[in-house]
Amino acid sequence: MKELHLIWTLYSICSVSLRSGALHVKGTWRSNEFYLFLAKFGFQKTDPKYLEDTQGFIFGNITSKTSTKTYITLAVVDSEYFMELYGNSTVSPEKACPYMFNKIDTIAFNPYCKANGPEDFLRNVPCPTNKLCIDEDNQSNVIPNYQFTYRIQDSIHPRFWYISLVSCYRNATKHDCHWYDSTSEPIEIEYDIWLVNGIPSSKHLNPFEHQFSFELHDVFEIYAIFVLFYMFMIPLWLYAYRRQIHCITKIFTSCIILEFTGNILNLIHVLVFAFNGAGVPVFQNIGNAIDLIAQCLFMLFLLLIAKGWTILQMELDSKYTLFCIWGLYTALNCGFFIWNLMAVDIISNVDEWNSYPGYLILGFRLVIMVWFIIQLRLTFSNCKQPQRLDFFQQFGAYYLVWFIYMPILAVIATQLSFLWRYKTMLSITNAADYLSYLVLIHLLWPSRSVLYLIKQEPSITYDLEVAGLLDDMEETEFSQELQKNNDQIVMELHNNIHAKVVGGSPMINGYRNKSLHKAEEEEAVL
Repeated sequence: MKELHLIWTLYSICSVSLRSGALHVKGTWRSNEFYLFLAKFGFQKTDPKYLEDTQGFIFGNITSKTSTKTYITLAVVDSEYFMELYGNSTVSPEKACPYMFNKIDTIAFNPYCKANGPEDFLRNVPCPTNKLCIDEDNQSNVIPNYQFTYRIQDSIHPRFWYISLVSCYRNATKHDCHWYDSTSEPIEIEYDIWLVNGIPSSKHLNPFEHQFSFELHDVFEIYAIFVLFYMFMIPLWLYAYRRQIHCITKIFTSCIILEFTGNILNLIHVLVFAFNGAGVPVFQNIGNAIDLIAQCLFMLFLLLIAKGWTILQMELDSKYTLFCIWGLYTALNCGFFIWNLMAVDIISNVDEWNSYPGYLILGFRLVIMVWFIIQLRLTFSNCKQPQRLDFFQQFGAYYLVWFIYMPILAVIATQLSFLWRYKTMLSITNAADYLSYLVLIHLLWPSRSVLYLIKQEPSITYDLEVAGLLDDMEETEFSQELQKNNDQIVMELHNNIHAKVVGGSPMINGYRNKSLHKAEEEEAVL
């Protein structure tokens, strides 16, 4: 049972979907809860030449199964008017309604209270079953088969709009302009609302913008491009990996595969989202989690190389310090990921990096960067081989940039509009990771890495072949025979040197024997 409960909890976390990207909002709500925030959606800039295709549309049905004479209010407002509406929603209902709509009433149209109001912000709901809402006086302005329609036009710039249900109403029969709360007569509301950029009949023109909030425009293209890039990179690296399988290259291969998997899952989510307005939130969140694991594993990979593991030594020193630092960073990132799913206020235009947990992660990343530099300097000072020195120089220059780019990017992102921030950061982070993998493929290509990686198994001939010094089997067999002859010569020289030390030089001994023999012959003649 505990295992099932854990699985269900993880599934629930992975199923959390941020509403900021939702175009299809559907569900039920009881009006005694007073206030319900439905969605935040970014509408694109309207082009007057192509008004129908570029203006925003909010349309749908809001009904109740029970007949009622009490209404609640559907409010669709931009950020200028939303903050007062939302900020006063925590006041007691009998006092909240006038406060919430005080600023909106200065501009919102109402046939009795504000007949010259320029903005059509409000609707009385629920609507009569199978009929238009009572505020829809022109059926031609309503999308067919739906009860209400808002048309959002802004020819200056893209903008976020906010949709809410509020248990407040005006007494239309008495032409009363005062706001009252309707929580005393609770009703159950069923809502089914769509939010799109461009008229629904033209969604085929660009389904990957029509269906998405403006800050998510081009996200499909970003994921698709990098998936294609990884589809080129992975076979290239696997070719190199098979020619020199090594413990350090195994870790690097895992990083690339995890990164690719995360991008694939996010691409599937975005692709499905373009057609049903909901996507596959489980895929999205699992994909982001896998990407997080890839990032943390890649950092461990960089720290291992900085300590000279598999290049200067196979025995890793200071294991406890290394894995404590990396484990703490990974734990902070995992906690930050869950917090971002569950606790980030999607109403405010503040991304996760501009928060105290985000500052903590970025600050700790800088601390690890300093430790990375110190370890790399120590490793460099202990290295004597020119090829390894050259490797560490290039490695340090490239990956110092990788450590520091994220804090710099987070600072720059604060100067960008939230409508552009997400897609900008997504593009840069994906590009930075991809380039980091490409550089390592270059550094760990077998013809180079054979010169500085410690061999786990002796294979001199194979290394020469990988380095391009031997081209075919004949050269390989010749080199093996030559090596055998060289070994025999070395052995004979070793025996001769040993004979000199123990019994004297064979040449001197032979000369002595010859002299003695000649002396004996002369004595016999005499």
